[in-house]
Amino acid sequence: MPLPVPLAQASPAPQNPPPGNPVSPEMQALLSQLKDIHEPAAIGWWPLAPGWWILAGVIIALLFAAGWLALRLREKKRRNLYRAEGVRLLRSVALDEPRAVEEINTLLKRVAVVTFGRDSCAPLTGQRWIGFLESAVEQQMPEAAQRALLESLYSASAGSHTDLQALRDFAIRWVREHRLPQADISQPSSPSLAEGQHV
Repeated sequence: MPLPVPLAQASPAPQNPPPGNPVSPEMQALLSQLKDIHEPAAIGWWPLAPGWWILAGVIIALLFAAGWLALRLREKKRRNLYRAEGVRLLRSVALDEPRAVEEINTLLKRVAVVTFGRDSCAPLTGQRWIGFLESAVEQQMPEAAQRALLESLYSASAGSHTDLQALRDFAIRWVREHRLPQADISQPSSPSLAEGQHV
């Protein structure tokens, strides 16, 4: 048996790289003139665009308007503190006490003196006082409230509970809704019920 003859391993033929395209001197001169790509400079925030100026102006105007409105509301609330104090004092009057009519009338006088001045309302009594109260609000004083004020104020009788309730309800409504005299609307001072305490 003949020995097998080893097969010669075929080795791949060496491959020569393909000849490169030689760069011509003109091409090299052109390539040497190329420069790196430069990104454009970032856009700055200043100067602002016109839209931002308009927005800033609107915001500043709104802030000024809000401040002015807050000051006006605060001033109005400060000027009307005496009303809230008067309503609180009227609500605290016990209607079953014998001097309830006198207390309600005194509180009404204090508010009127603070608002309209001592000379215009402190000396008023009876129908003139009721007429003065009715002239400062848009509603008439109920008959029951008038009866309590005219009949029970200087008498020993306390008056009926219904009449006293009607008087107190009218007094509370009057303190809340009475119109200020035109001369006092522009006054910066805040009236206080303590000023009209001695009527």
